[in-house]
Amino acid sequence: MQQLASVGLAQSGETAGTLAEFLSLLSKWARVHNLTAVTDPEEMIRRHLVESLALQSFLRGARIADVGSGGGLPGIPLAIAEREREFTLIESRGKRAEFLRHASGVLGLTNVVVAHARVEDLPSISPFDTVLARAVAPLPELLKLVGHLFAPETILLALTGESFSGEAATFAGGYRARRVGGPIAGLFRGSFIVVDKSEG
Repeated sequence: MQQLASVGLAQSGETAGTLAEFLSLLSKWARVHNLTAVTDPEEMIRRHLVESLALQSFLRGARIADVGSGGGLPGIPLAIAEREREFTLIESRGKRAEFLRHASGVLGLTNVVVAHARVEDLPSISPFDTVLARAVAPLPELLKLVGHLFAPETILLALTGESFSGEAATFAGGYRARRVGGPIAGLFRGSFIVVDKSEG
């Protein structure tokens, strides 16, 4: 786990051990259920753990939603590192939801809830403090999908390959998006975008 320490994301021994166990589970299930195309251990740390844990300092509040969680990224690494927060992993595909339940059980993550559903089909649910989305949909479409998860103070942390001109943009529905720059931007393959809702 030296890669994490080298980019300022060092974890305690117990947390690092659980993160390593998660990668082992992910690698094992990936062979059968196509959870990730990344199988090299060092690359898994860089792509999965670094990109997930780099969001840690941006989390807001106690209730976090991970939309289109897939193999549990970024939700499970963050749930391992942030035991006081509750993470709802939203995944529409049955085998992936099964993996999420299995992994959270094996890892003892009592702060994880798995919602096997399309995000837009979720039953009436209390808004979240932070919504996470990694390569789910282009930003305007993503905002339509997750709008019902928002309260006035909710933020969306989106990792996306697409971007917008300039450092900030506004979208229908009163959403404001800004691209995160500086050293932390170099930890992600695509753009890291923070979205909130403007007052009024």
